[in-house]
Amino acid sequence: MAVIAIIIGALLFSYLISAVYAKLWCKNLEVTVDFTEDAVVEGMDSALTETIINRKWLFLPMLQVGFQTHRNLKFANDENVSVSDLCYKRDIFSVGSYQKITRTVPFQCSKRGYYEIDSTQLITRSPLMTTKWHETKAQNTGFYVYPKLMDDAFLEISFQKIMGEVFSKKSTYEDPFEFRGLREYQPTDPMNKINWKASARSNQWMVNLYGSTNAREITILLDVEDEGVLKYDDIHEKQIRLAASLAAHFIEAGIVVSLVTNGKDIKEDKVLKLAAGTGKQQLTNINRALSRIDLKKDPEVMALTLEKERKSLSHSQKTFILISKNQRMDCYEGFLNLIEQGAAGY
Repeated sequence: MAVIAIIIGALLFSYLISAVYAKLWCKNLEVTVDFTEDAVVEGMDSALTETIINRKWLFLPMLQVGFQTHRNLKFANDENVSVSDLCYKRDIFSVGSYQKITRTVPFQCSKRGYYEIDSTQLITRSPLMTTKWHETKAQNTGFYVYPKLMDDAFLEISFQKIMGEVFSKKSTYEDPFEFRGLREYQPTDPMNKINWKASARSNQWMVNLYGSTNAREITILLDVEDEGVLKYDDIHEKQIRLAASLAAHFIEAGIVVSLVTNGKDIKEDKVLKLAAGTGKQQLTNINRALSRIDLKKDPEVMALTLEKERKSLSHSQKTFILISKNQRMDCYEGFLNLIEQGAAGY
């Protein structure tokens, strides 16, 4: 009888423990996975952090945290990592009551792209290891790997030639936000240039002087279309690096740059197009756009992309740079039609 009572007691205890864990193990349990940086350049190292916060008295003797991301992110330690089309990472923790655990996981960025982690899978067991439970928690973390820039020596000749074209044909217009001073009114001056307060103080008509702004704009046209059934992703990756490198050079020189490509956005099923701009933020925008080109999606026909750009062309003070491996006649004619509207092209 004593043995039976012990067995019944053990079974009852196991049942009660399992019931408590089944109800409470995931309560007040926070698990987050975050990239430590917003962006790096391909080939560089980065890391993500796994954070577990257990805000209750119930400890978890075994908690497995798993997530998946793209295999282009190569984790430094292959332990608990399985790789197929995706990379599956699993780590095991022992979490005490009211405990916070933070673990940093390094990885190498082998290829440009935009990578996300949208969920984590949690698995735990009861202290007696007799029962298993699982839960999925949503995550929202994204990470850019920018294209690697090309060697300056490779770009120098083409860059200098294009810059010579830009500065030899540039036109300037007055920038109303760049005040440069005052001068006396001349009969050819329009009335809207008169500075009324300064004229009242000096008892003669005075007009505002403004600085001039370079109106020349460079538009990079990036073609990632393949002509046949064969895919040339390596060539397209080099084209993307070339686009990033040229954009960096032009923006550093103070040139206004826009980007048009027939490549599709990895997040949305539409082609990527970036409005003109300059400065550090524009370079960030261009790098992000180039990172998000998904070569697995069928691009728009480049001739159509060029025709849409021609129809939307509002002025001729543009220099177009076409980056393409294609030699199709419709693409060539589309580019000629575009630059025949008074713009320069390369």
